[in-house]
Amino acid sequence: MKLQYKTQGFTIDEKAFSVISEEGTTRALRPKTCQLLIILLKNSGQVVTKQQLLDAVWANSVVDEQVIFQSIKEIRQLFQDHDVIKTLPKQGYIWLPNVKTSHVISSVIGLPYMRFMVILLIATAFSLNYFWFSSAPNTSFHSDITGSVVILPTVNNIEGNDHSWVRLGMMDQVIQRLPNHDKFGILQTDYVLEVLARANVPLQNIKPHHVGDIFQVSGAELLVSTKLSGTPHDYQLSYTFYYRKAQTKGVLFSTDPQLLIDKLVRELNLALGVSDDSNHGYYHSDFSDEMLGVAIDLRLENNHLAAKELLEVIVLKDPNNLTAQRLFIETLLNLQQLAEATQQLAIALPLAQQQQDHSELTRLLYFQAINLIQSNSPTEAYGIIARAFKLAESYHDWLFMAYLTDLKAYLATQAQQFSKAEAYYHRAMHYHRVLKCPVGESSTWVRLGLLAKQQNNVEKQTFAFEQAKSIATQRELHQQVELIEQIGFK
Repeated sequence: MKLQYKTQGFTIDEKAFSVISEEGTTRALRPKTCQLLIILLKNSGQVVTKQQLLDAVWANSVVDEQVIFQSIKEIRQLFQDHDVIKTLPKQGYIWLPNVKTSHVISSVIGLPYMRFMVILLIATAFSLNYFWFSSAPNTSFHSDITGSVVILPTVNNIEGNDHSWVRLGMMDQVIQRLPNHDKFGILQTDYVLEVLARANVPLQNIKPHHVGDIFQVSGAELLVSTKLSGTPHDYQLSYTFYYRKAQTKGVLFSTDPQLLIDKLVRELNLALGVSDDSNHGYYHSDFSDEMLGVAIDLRLENNHLAAKELLEVIVLKDPNNLTAQRLFIETLLNLQQLAEATQQLAIALPLAQQQQDHSELTRLLYFQAINLIQSNSPTEAYGIIARAFKLAESYHDWLFMAYLTDLKAYLATQAQQFSKAEAYYHRAMHYHRVLKCPVGESSTWVRLGLLAKQQNNVEKQTFAFEQAKSIATQRELHQQVELIEQIGFK
């Protein structure tokens, strides 16, 4: 038996934490926000104080009132800013519209459960192995993997908002557990999301037919697609390893999502031909905060002001979330708010060192260097770049080795050391080629073309832009082609 609330054309399920419109569409709402909404609905027409909301929704967290303001804002947006919540200064909030309640009997053996049992029986028939589509993964391709490996967001097929962390959180935990290599690199979570945006792939509904587009844009040699299904404590994680000319499928079972991640990482390491040196049963992921997914979506839409507001809430609520700290700093730099970025870097850098997170420390140092460059402090920037590059190099972080070398080239250009800048750009291109990243390689040719233009070297300029456009055209990087043509090299 579960309780449902109906108001303003929406049905809110107390147990599943779901919000469904009259048309049957499930609306996205964070679990904490949905909890707050249910409390207001339960007390319709009565004042609910801020302290009551904090005690009920954030009982085990140390947060301030800002989290309530953010949730109230999200609820008002869901109800299209109709006058649904009245704020009483220094008192609390009242839910204004009428609310109807109903009790619904939920069947224990529902369709998702039956599907799970069928799959389990099929899997059991294959010698009690947990592979469904094949008795063992095809690992004959691992010796050929050079370039980048892309782990895609996990498709979550479990009803309710309790598992909303899965989409980015599970993906990020897998990425963190996989080592970079001298022949290939694991693309980090936020860069994967940029790749998907370039390929015009919907972040929340990735389909098999999108795979070709992702290969085209990313230059990856291996794509990993996952889907979480089943019921709580009876999970199944189906996966597909997409190679350029083949694919391997399988399904894993467990009562715990973290154990599923462990199993998937073992299969990936086997496919990549590397050993799993990690003994973690649980691996922390900053992307498990569902609010961070919303902020990333806003950033990808270039809505930096809205993203800033949300990221600020996240870092106040969870200052140890280094990913949120970094994205907040990057957003401040995009908004040219350099003083605020400097203050936030002073908070985030010691945290990264304390947590010994070399990946986030490299990225924070990169943004510190950009901040110094924008603040006209090139000498200090050189020192930070050198420190970050040494760190990136020690962990085969090819992407940021390329980015940091680009910064070196930019500073050399500013100092009119053109030969040095050209050498840096060619070195950066080498790092992009390790990842087989067409966007990075094409962009570096564009920079070489602009460098040649600055020196009035028409021959080098023409060659560089022809190379840039050729790569972008062959790989169908339409935005990149438009960029090159806007500069005037058609």
